Amino acid sequence: MASETLSATSPIKARSAGFIAMLAVANLGLWLAVYAPALVTVSIRVREIRPDDAVSVYGSITAIAGLFALFGNPFFGRLSDRSRSRFGKRRTYFVGGMIAGTAAVAVIGLASEIPVILVGWCIAQLAYNAAIASLTAVLADYVPQQQRGRVAGVTGVCNYAALAGAAYVAAWFSGSTILMFLAPAAIGLFLVAVFAPLLKETPATHKPQRFGVRDFLTTFWVNPIKNPDFAWAWVSRFLIVLAWMTLLTYQSFLLINRFGFTNETVAPAVATASVVLVAGILVGSAGGGYLSDKSGRRKIFVALATVIAAIGFPFIAFSQDLGMFHVGVAVVGLGIGVHMSVDLALVTDVLPNSAESGKDLGVFNIANALPQSVAPAFAAALFAVLGAEDFTALYLCAAVFALLGALAVKFVRGSR
Repeated sequence: MASETLSATSPIKARSAGFIAMLAVANLGLWLAVYAPALVTVSIRVREIRPDDAVSVYGSITAIAGLFALFGNPFFGRLSDRSRSRFGKRRTYFVGGMIAGTAAVAVIGLASEIPVILVGWCIAQLAYNAAIASLTAVLADYVPQQQRGRVAGVTGVCNYAALAGAAYVAAWFSGSTILMFLAPAAIGLFLVAVFAPLLKETPATHKPQRFGVRDFLTTFWVNPIKNPDFAWAWVSRFLIVLAWMTLLTYQSFLLINRFGFTNETVAPAVATASVVLVAGILVGSAGGGYLSDKSGRRKIFVALATVIAAIGFPFIAFSQDLGMFHVGVAVVGLGIGVHMSVDLALVTDVLPNSAESGKDLGVFNIANALPQSVAPAFAAALFAVLGAEDFTALYLCAAVFALLGALAVKFVRGSR
């Protein structure tokens, strides 16, 4: 496979298949490392330690750690924009973040107390979001506008292929708690490290301005009045991610409560559901990015994707057997595939400041991180009102979130 060396000083030009493939591999590794603890292993560990109140404890851990993800993404994105490291402004953070994240999940794997798991997962979220912010900025830095739909589609497929991969890797090592945590993290670190040498970045020659309190606070903010297109794109992404995070955060509990799986058998069941989800994503992603680039249109594909996802959630909500559950998961995956193959291309079209793409994309990625806290908080409030863990009501609410995401993208004017 041909590879290409990139320079931060060269003009943005069409990228080779080799570059796109290696960027996709890096994204696969990154999300493999993130998804394994986020969707499988941490919940299993919590159920082992606190079986009687696992749902509430896991929800609290997820909500608190999600706040660290919310902080880490824009903060490290802005730091990478300003970095003058000889190792490279983006590479420093995506390699460093992966190393720190691997160490943090190792701590979780060895932990026997809930507070240690909480601290470990908070650190891991902070570290992995440093990697996410800087690696995502590579798309805006090095990929021309006319290729972004296709590149976003390919990297998006790898992102969600990591869902299935994470569940299966965790299942393969389910006999050893520490390996169940370490194996996905180590594989992810290796795949990201393979991409790092291709990014030959030239250190900045100018000295960045002093990073004061005002600069710190504006790291987490893009003025929605001055940048309405960016704001509406953010809202749309937040709502669709909130919908599918509701599915992913609670699917292991649904499988246990409704279909009779146990702590020992739920990981393979989650892996199977992840394969079904990824199959839907692959179908949705296959042509979404290409057709979007070809037609020059983004919004219609984002809106269509969220409506498709919304159709799948009632199947999950009312499922009484695994067949119906998997149909719902596949339809949601189809919508996610179309959405993620186009949505990142849409937001890079309406970035407020190309000189601060890492920071602005970090703010945009809050829409990915915040639902990790909002979904469990919303579920806890819903269950408290209903007086029971009602997954039917929860997944019907997810359908509403997805439909609202389709409505929000209608107001983006700076992209067709």
